[in-house]
Amino acid sequence: MMSARAMSARTLRRAGSMAAALLIVASCSNDDVATDATTPAETATTVGAEQPNPNDLSQVCFSPIVVQTDWFPQAEHGGIYELLGDDYQVDAERGATTGSLVFRGVDTGVDLEIRAGGPFIESPVVTEMFLDGSIMFGYVGTDVALSRQAETPTLAVFNALSVNPQVIMWDATKHPDAKTIADIAAEVSAISVFGDRPFMRYLVGEGVVPADKVDGNYKGNLLLTTDDVAHQGFATSEPYRYLNLDSGAISVAYQLLHDTGWTSYPQNLAINKLRLDALRGCLTKLVPMMQHAQLDYIAAPQRTNAIIIAAVKAFDTFWTQDESLTAYAVDTMLGLGIIANGDTPTFGDFESPRIDDFITKAIPILRAQGVEVPDLTAADIATNEFLDPTISLP
Repeated sequence: MMSARAMSARTLRRAGSMAAALLIVASCSNDDVATDATTPAETATTVGAEQPNPNDLSQVCFSPIVVQTDWFPQAEHGGIYELLGDDYQVDAERGATTGSLVFRGVDTGVDLEIRAGGPFIESPVVTEMFLDGSIMFGYVGTDVALSRQAETPTLAVFNALSVNPQVIMWDATKHPDAKTIADIAAEVSAISVFGDRPFMRYLVGEGVVPADKVDGNYKGNLLLTTDDVAHQGFATSEPYRYLNLDSGAISVAYQLLHDTGWTSYPQNLAINKLRLDALRGCLTKLVPMMQHAQLDYIAAPQRTNAIIIAAVKAFDTFWTQDESLTAYAVDTMLGLGIIANGDTPTFGDFESPRIDDFITKAIPILRAQGVEVPDLTAADIATNEFLDPTISLP
């Protein structure tokens, strides 16, 4: 739901437009017969003084456009927060940030609501998308899309991150010669992850990690402060946090899961596939805006990072963000090619061979875990239909 402030702003804008239209009609009705001799050019100038907004979404999109994210606000979500206008409001209880959807300084005529994930939702993002019809987009990785396709089919329409920022990390000072996950697996007693992760089954199956080194009890804490192990994390977060510990800096090394061959697209903007036809008109205009917004964000992230930080502070939870961390995350995403064009010039597209290759790796693992997964191809879970192929990361 829009905040009262956002709704009032929207109402005032629409009322202003209606008033302007009435003034034009009244002016025309008071003209005498002599003014009918105006030339076509003069008429066009008068009637067409206010040109239509090419970025207006009000005729093709619902308002608000709701995006359900997978975690607290962070730089990985920057492209979506980039589209929030300055009238945004934060609802700390719901974990929602709502404001006008503004594209490159121009109001699109609809509102945008970005919902935090994590503790703010009771179910996985995909489940929320099917329980709550107001949600248009959810963040759904390729691996999750496969695992939920039988009951809650989704379709990814924009790839916000080309490379998964997930890593396995370790203390670089204690293990200076370890360069890969295979290296560190031979040197530490355990590799700690959240539960029975498909990517860890993949690493075990590939002979990268011995099965007896897998610890599925990781809780998300900065484990290297107490234990000489390796653990999962994100290149965009934990390395910075370790370097800025009050108790003393820890320098970490890591390897991206992507570089091991587990090449899931991690943060796809996906829709409920059953709603594709109903959303097609909106997607056609909105998805290219998302492409541009992600590129605009990484080119000049300061304003959007301030929104992310403000939202996190308002939520007042264990999760923290600050200017240095968000700047580090952006630099890391660019430096590691996490935000990139991929193998084609088009920013945000899906490469079918990559997805099909991932499917051949992931589906047997998911089925071995007891997950019902139908036979699928890339076209079943992702589409480039709504992307502007000319938009590219310079």
